[in-house]
Amino acid sequence: MKIAGKTDIGMVRATNQDTFCIEALGQDLGLALVCDGMGGARGGDRASAMARRTITNVIRSGCREAVSQGSIHDLLLKALYEANRAIYMVSLAEPDCRGMGTTAVAALVTPDTAYVAHVGDSRLYQLRGEEFFQVTRDHSRVQEMVDEGSITPAEARVHPDRNMITRAVGVDRDVDVDLLDLPLQPGDKLLLCSDGLSGICTDREIAGVLYTLPAEEAVEELIHLANTGGGYDNITAVIVEL
Repeated sequence: MKIAGKTDIGMVRATNQDTFCIEALGQDLGLALVCDGMGGARGGDRASAMARRTITNVIRSGCREAVSQGSIHDLLLKALYEANRAIYMVSLAEPDCRGMGTTAVAALVTPDTAYVAHVGDSRLYQLRGEEFFQVTRDHSRVQEMVDEGSITPAEARVHPDRNMITRAVGVDRDVDVDLLDLPLQPGDKLLLCSDGLSGICTDREIAGVLYTLPAEEAVEELIHLANTGGGYDNITAVIVEL
């Protein structure tokens, strides 16, 4: 298993409110995490950093190589719940941080399964052979409109409300976390990314990079493509290669 990641400020923003983590937790267990902060210049980067630190610490301290499916689910939920509580308490105590929050997409990856938890519109994609597809479903207003049939996926990409998310870590006292188990095969690649990448690059462009380049080179190329396309947001890409 190989894991590579990179974050970039982009071409427009004054600060980078994205954070990520890649870590080997055992011979056959890896952690990949992407967070994209929101809530102003101070709040966004602080929320993202707090989520990264809390989630990784909880998983690192509670994870073992031989764990059951149920215990992995419990561990992922505990990690995101603790991150939510930590961010929410700071937002109540400090007026400058009121309303801050972050997306989070986390994957605990074994040779045959990726255990995924996510909140918000940071995404996880899978490449298997020449098949490339989005695994997570965005928690966003435009995704709801697509589901309702009021707009098309193509219209969602340019909709004025495309950055409006309906769930975030730290905004409310409680958070609803989506969990999923993704079967894996040798040769599969996973991409975790913030919307600074998925909002600019098309699925076809992303798939082409993942298909042709190894993980370390692919993260560099994906960030380059997003910046070439305008780089209007922070850009983060993490790739897991089996």
